[in-house]
Amino acid sequence: MRNQFIRILDIFLQAVTIGLIVVLAVIVLMGVAFRYTGNSLIWYDEVAIVLLAWITYSGAALAVLRNAHLGFSGLLYGLPPKGRLFLFVLNEVLFITIFAVVLWGSWVILGIFGSETMTTLRWVPRWFIQGIVPVASALMILGRLLTIPERLANVRAGKDPDTEEIEHEIARAEAEIAAQSGQH
Repeated sequence: MRNQFIRILDIFLQAVTIGLIVVLAVIVLMGVAFRYTGNSLIWYDEVAIVLLAWITYSGAALAVLRNAHLGFSGLLYGLPPKGRLFLFVLNEVLFITIFAVVLWGSWVILGIFGSETMTTLRWVPRWFIQGIVPVASALMILGRLLTIPERLANVRAGKDPDTEEIEHEIARAEAEIAAQSGQH
């Protein structure tokens, strides 16, 4: 059940992120075309900036769900088992605490905007634009909590996923080279 939910959330975040990238690309192309004709779009820059922020936050939530952010796994897996477990728990507590504070703070800030709107598109409320921050923070916390069991099992077993991935890719590349050598 948990793995199925993770898969659905992963697909959802992929779709949202890819959709935002496509929309940004279309808007950039429109902006260039309109500027070329001498009829620049007044809202182009502001909307492109907002879309880039949304892509960043949705992509970050996806990376958390996939445990794909940069890290220091060599440090973690280089420690003895008790040290690994301590560092893992400390890291999780810090991560969840930081993003809980970001979630709370960004939610409070949304209330401050009141009836403010975008500068160039007066019909788009500012709370909608900034709403990505608490939503993405909540998704990052959820992603982190959902993946704790798998990551904790790796830590306890001393299995560094980064090292395993590198070894897998080296083996794949060697097999590919061997297959190509056999063809010539």
